[in-house]
Amino acid sequence: MWDDFISRQIRRTNRNLLLIGAGILTVLGLLLAAGWRDTYNFIFGPFPVQNSQLVAISNPDAPKHYFLKVRGEESFATGMREVDAGNHDKIRAEVVALVVEKRLLLVKTPTDNHQLEFTGILTAVPAELLNDLVRKEEAKNPELKGAFLPFMLDATGFRKGDNVWVAIAGAGFGLLGVFLTGLSLRRRLQPENHPLLKVLAKYGGLQDVRMRIDSEIRSEGGGEKFGSMQITTNWLIHAAAYKTNVMATRDVVWVYPKVTKHYHNGIPTGKSYSAMIYDSKGQSLEISGKKDSVPKLLESLQRRMPWVLVGFSKELEALWLKEKPQFFQLIEERRAKLSPAMR
Repeated sequence: MWDDFISRQIRRTNRNLLLIGAGILTVLGLLLAAGWRDTYNFIFGPFPVQNSQLVAISNPDAPKHYFLKVRGEESFATGMREVDAGNHDKIRAEVVALVVEKRLLLVKTPTDNHQLEFTGILTAVPAELLNDLVRKEEAKNPELKGAFLPFMLDATGFRKGDNVWVAIAGAGFGLLGVFLTGLSLRRRLQPENHPLLKVLAKYGGLQDVRMRIDSEIRSEGGGEKFGSMQITTNWLIHAAAYKTNVMATRDVVWVYPKVTKHYHNGIPTGKSYSAMIYDSKGQSLEISGKKDSVPKLLESLQRRMPWVLVGFSKELEALWLKEKPQFFQLIEERRAKLSPAMR
């Protein structure tokens, strides 16, 4: 089994992918476990319920099933409404009383909804409803004392608004965790298909290329280092957290500094600095650094590879994007001019 520099990089990135994927799944699992009742009802509800079972409930937080489909015998308007905070003329919901097994279930429902079947979640009766409706009705009509169930049904929509976005986000993170974990395991089981090895194969026989990289790393003490970037005589190696990029120095053709301004609500919050590196095989690297380290990296690249074009311009960008053969011809002309001095 190989134990060279490239193998160590592959193991490192696989480990990091596995850790982040497993970490996401663990956190998501803990959140789901903490809110298992909500998750269960959101996914598998609504659940039909017998009226006899419904009236036997004393605490809305107790039943496993609380996202229910309820059918009553009659319904009555209570006159209680929920209005928009910014526009009191806009009615958002109203409360009806649904007769269930000679008991009264308060149902919060969209306006003008006086049907006998409702779908919603069991909740505690708010203090406002308890004082302004239940107790007043019991005081006016003593025969209603004890008729109101000690909970209500919110039928304004469980699977909408924030709940839907939370579910979508949870599903997205779950898929991401599964993908990253699976990617790591697949690369462990099939190391020969690792993308880094496919890149290295472009430079010649795979075993020979790996040996040359490993030899240079050892003989040059890891090479010149700029953060996660290592530069040896013949190789640029960028060891990012989840990916290792390798370029041959002879293929580097264009480098320039990049400054990104950051804003929050239109207010400048700072800048980030990086070096952009392009090679003749179509690869590009963005190496993040500090304000003073990026120029030093570019100086090192220019010193080691004097043929490269240094600096950004719209003309060079257009040439790179639309006329690569001309771009590469320009590089070869620079190499030809420099070749006597490089001998």
